[in-house]
Amino acid sequence: MKNDLIIRRLKFAQDYTQLLADENYQLVDMNMVEPFNIDDKRHHSSTIIFERNEQLFSIRSDWTRSLLNYSEDYHLSQRFFGYFGPVVRNYKTFHQAGVELYRPTDEEILASIDMHLSFVTEGYGEKFHSIVVNDDTLLDLYIDKYDLDSGIRNLVHEKNLSELRKQLGQTHPLYILLSAKVSDQMDLVNAEFGDSDIMRFIDRLKQALEGYGMKFILDLSFRSPQSYYNGFYFQAFLDHDYPLLSGGEYNSSAFGIAVNLSNGGLL
Repeated sequence: MKNDLIIRRLKFAQDYTQLLADENYQLVDMNMVEPFNIDDKRHHSSTIIFERNEQLFSIRSDWTRSLLNYSEDYHLSQRFFGYFGPVVRNYKTFHQAGVELYRPTDEEILASIDMHLSFVTEGYGEKFHSIVVNDDTLLDLYIDKYDLDSGIRNLVHEKNLSELRKQLGQTHPLYILLSAKVSDQMDLVNAEFGDSDIMRFIDRLKQALEGYGMKFILDLSFRSPQSYYNGFYFQAFLDHDYPLLSGGEYNSSAFGIAVNLSNGGLL
């Protein structure tokens, strides 16, 4: 069983990195030991830190942070990067695979999402069941439009419908939205904010992915899979509880996509 896992991991690494190279992504393979950056600890509390010769170092716990730190330190001209390799969290080693796009256009983000979905469906014969999307700025639009207290945000994330009904009333558009079926949220949000940049992007993504035959769900209570995501984010699922693909915008001008390799993933 262990031999089979190692072989499948190596085969995936070959196929995935070859795809990225063919699509003009810059492949990276950095040292797991890095100069310590406080953001690493802030975003991943399990980051392992040690000291050598009066300098702090950390063991890589996340490729996104490592690449972002590297790019900011060396002002790289390349905008698209791809990776496959180990990270260490809670003293356990995991393998991560994915891409980071710096200063991407909407078209480039859409193309990268489609590339990953196609890689899974064509290369592994898998069929996606659903994709769930959100952008925290959508909730900001409701809060601003209806002059709501910022505490409403926690109630939405907790899906506390009873308290939302108590505070907003059952006829309030935000309560109606969150108490409706998630399959109806897209139309309800479009009715109010269809002319916003984020909804135009989400509409374009929905149209671009229609050929995959999966459910497209906009859910304002869906929380960001990574604490550093601060814009649009998504997760795509097979028939498992764990997402196979996760991605999102961060640092105001970067977008990342990660492939799940375990817990219902490709390995």
